[in-house]
Amino acid sequence: MIESAWRNRSLFFELIKREFSAKYRGSFGGIFWAFAQPLFLLSVYTMAFGVILKARWGFAGNTADYAFILFAGLIVFNAFSEVLIKSTTLVTNNPNFVKKVVFPLQMLPVVTVTTALIHALICVVVWLIGYTLFIGVPKVTVLFFPLILICLIPLLLGMGWLLSSVGVAVKDIGQLTSILNHTLLFLTPIFYSIEAAPPLLQKLLMLNPLTFIVEQFRLILFYGQAPAPKDLAIYFFLTGLFSWASFILFQRLRPSFADLV
Repeated sequence: MIESAWRNRSLFFELIKREFSAKYRGSFGGIFWAFAQPLFLLSVYTMAFGVILKARWGFAGNTADYAFILFAGLIVFNAFSEVLIKSTTLVTNNPNFVKKVVFPLQMLPVVTVTTALIHALICVVVWLIGYTLFIGVPKVTVLFFPLILICLIPLLLGMGWLLSSVGVAVKDIGQLTSILNHTLLFLTPIFYSIEAAPPLLQKLLMLNPLTFIVEQFRLILFYGQAPAPKDLAIYFFLTGLFSWASFILFQRLRPSFADLV
């Protein structure tokens, strides 16, 4: 995996540029939409849960606190969601690449993951600016946020290789991932604290691979606490195994892509 990424690094950067230009080309707002979209969703969710339903994080705090805690969780989930939705059609939407024997198809999920992380970085910048304006200077622990995102990378890559390879043969996978995406939005402690859930449900929520990363991300951004290095190492190792297995599956199924696309 690493050798392939290094050998095709120039192609990788070209694909990243193509991905961004294709998404924002022709729009009046351009890259502005990368900032506007998360802000709009944050406003809607804050209005619905914080103002109308008067939700408070852990039954304490105010609407501003709730908004920034919610936004921190959405940064992680939106990166995950972007990869989840796009991965199922990565191969089928690029038939020209499939039929070129020399093209490194395994790079397509890497490009998607990188694009999602760039969007996450933009959202972090928006979060930091908003926090500074409405609450105050962020805690020094925000400097740990790249570490949390790095630990998320193996999960996203594994998901990209798995879904893109399976999606070539199983066309229904796109419908299933759409359902899974909406389900995980509410089964991940984004709109509520995990402590607010019943004890049995808390254990089930911890089985969600996003829960740990979301909690760690909030910990360093909003609460000013250092992350748990041992737990992050274990998480990175386990998701790394998942990523490695997904990459092997992708390479095993790759010879059949040309016949199925």
